[in-house]
Amino acid sequence: MGNTLNPLKTAEFLIKLLVGFYILSIGSLELSNAQTKNDFERIDVLRLPNADTLRIAEVLSVVNANHPKMEAARLGQRKANSQVTTSWGALDWQFGASLEVKQQDGKYKNQNAQAEVMFPTYWGPKVSAGFRRSLGFFDNDINTSLSGEYALTLSVPLWRNVMIDKNRSAIRKAEIQVPGAEAFVVSQRNELFVKASDKFWEWSAAFQKLKIADRLLGVSQFRFTSILTEISKGERAVIDSIEAYQEIQRRIGSLVKARRDYEKAQIAMAVFIWQTDGTPAKIPPIVLPEAMPQAQSITRLQYENDKAQAINSRPELTQIQADISSAKVERDFANELWKPDITMKFKPFSQRIGSDIPINNLDYRLGFDISMPILQRTTTGLTDLAEIKQQETEIKKKIAIREVEADVDDALSELLSTQELLEAAQKEKLAAEQMESAERSLFEQGESNLFTVNIRERSSAEAAQREVDALSNYHKAIARYRWATATY
Repeated sequence: MGNTLNPLKTAEFLIKLLVGFYILSIGSLELSNAQTKNDFERIDVLRLPNADTLRIAEVLSVVNANHPKMEAARLGQRKANSQVTTSWGALDWQFGASLEVKQQDGKYKNQNAQAEVMFPTYWGPKVSAGFRRSLGFFDNDINTSLSGEYALTLSVPLWRNVMIDKNRSAIRKAEIQVPGAEAFVVSQRNELFVKASDKFWEWSAAFQKLKIADRLLGVSQFRFTSILTEISKGERAVIDSIEAYQEIQRRIGSLVKARRDYEKAQIAMAVFIWQTDGTPAKIPPIVLPEAMPQAQSITRLQYENDKAQAINSRPELTQIQADISSAKVERDFANELWKPDITMKFKPFSQRIGSDIPINNLDYRLGFDISMPILQRTTTGLTDLAEIKQQETEIKKKIAIREVEADVDDALSELLSTQELLEAAQKEKLAAEQMESAERSLFEQGESNLFTVNIRERSSAEAAQREVDALSNYHKAIARYRWATATY
């Protein structure tokens, strides 16, 4: 009889053993967390009293201002502006001078000094003002007075190069590329906005899931304590404490995983955060993501307006349009080369300087230069190339418009699908919460068991996580819709 086990003492022993195991496990967890804090400065984000909130608008603003890809895109914009300045350099005023002294058989023969300033104009004519002093054994037309001679010369194209010439072609092409470079900046920005938005909402969703896991663990810990109390009073079976303890360990594992997912998402989000000096930035642990706003429906009218906006404003189309305009300039210049090059050169006056020359003794010259290639092979080739380039860019535009329309339609389809999935997830979550609450009430009344309660709680938590994922996917779909419709 002495070896017969007393049920009450056995139960008491098991209770103490379980309590010890529980305290030991919690203590080990806290010790592990403390060690982690000491080594890596890990902060429990769920217990921060005064945490700062990082909003999506702030993230996008930082991306636009500081991201290296945006800096590189703006360098391209500066490059385009520099090309414009360079092309206008062909019309810079030019100064030239020469000096020549000739001796023959040891005797002075002649000397010739000239200086000229030329003023090219955008529309083709060129104006030059010059001075020369030519003395010695020259033709009488070349000789000047001792003081020299000044003159004004006007060169005017009469057929070729009237509507467009090489300089104007280069200037127009350079100026056309400026909006294309600006469009590339917008394109780069929008692509970064989509990627950054994806990572931000994944980070926000991870934080919500972390809170769900933490809440679920807290519920199981509270219940375990209550069960131990009830067992001590003989109101509940000892086996319930073991199951409750097992559930705590399961939920601790879920919490650790959720915390890892949150930290991983935070690190991925930080990739898009750069400081003003171009160095990578980190998101402090005390900074938390803003909560995801509730979904808003999109109307048919808004969709139609957004689609029209995309056709008019998508940066890819702006870039292609710049290429089309540039090809048209090349074609116009090539067609200009078919015309004969006829240039009138008019020197309205040349006044010799000196007391021996009357001040009103004005001379003038008028002449014409005519040239034209006979075979026109260069002109033919340039014309064909210009027409081919224009046709290629027109084809690219057609394809791009179709792709933009497809992007908008696909973005809308994705957005509508995420809205439907979100609505279903919200209803599922509501039903799961009702089942959880009802099952918990039955358990408290002794009409259910702990296993079923745990299942209901897990199901409710999983439904809440699916709602979080659905809301996150909705906001990511919104980001892609704004990219597709050029509404950033």
